[in-house]
Amino acid sequence: MPAQDLQHSDYRIRKLIGVLGLALPFLLPLTESQFLSSISHYYYLPFSSLLFTIILSSFGLFLISYRGYTIDESESISDDALTNIGGLAALIVVFFPTYCHGSESISIDHLCSNETYPLLGHNDKLTNTIHLISAGVFIFIMGWMSKYKFTRGNDSTNNKIYLICGNIVWVAIALLFVLFVADLIEDGFKITNYDVFILETIAVIPFAISWLIKGKAMEDIKEIFIQPTK
Repeated sequence: MPAQDLQHSDYRIRKLIGVLGLALPFLLPLTESQFLSSISHYYYLPFSSLLFTIILSSFGLFLISYRGYTIDESESISDDALTNIGGLAALIVVFFPTYCHGSESISIDHLCSNETYPLLGHNDKLTNTIHLISAGVFIFIMGWMSKYKFTRGNDSTNNKIYLICGNIVWVAIALLFVLFVADLIEDGFKITNYDVFILETIAVIPFAISWLIKGKAMEDIKEIFIQPTK
């Protein structure tokens, strides 16, 4: 693909998306000192709910603000359109949170039994399905960006990293879909109590790495720690 100018704001957005992606699966358990069955269930705990909402909302707004490169004749959809879809999906994840059922937390189970849900919390299967589909679309778009959009450059080493990251994201999504279908067939089916959290983390980290590399974060780090020779 021919080289195109990219706004400096887009580089900053790439780095911010990468940082938020890396932070998400680590900050949430640390703030509450416990693992839950999924990243989304942290919506129901006091401090982590604030972080979850801020990070996912930031994902949505940053992606909608991102423009990327102009579409060329070999592409069917632009960077801008893709990230708008991904950003909207991230915002839907916030406004339609997962249901409180099956969190592996005694305190959240207590909220469920008493129906004392925080903010937009619920135990409705339809709302939960909207949440799951939106989360799947968001992560799928991140995999697409890494696998197909970021690999248009001429840096073969980085392109291999983007391709690997995109494949990992999509494999994780596929496994999450299998778990979802298995749960529909056999209610309460789980491989482990934390299989969804593990697969979500496996999906989030590679796309975060892709965005950091594409945002030239490594060049920024080199400038900080490696002084130019006189």
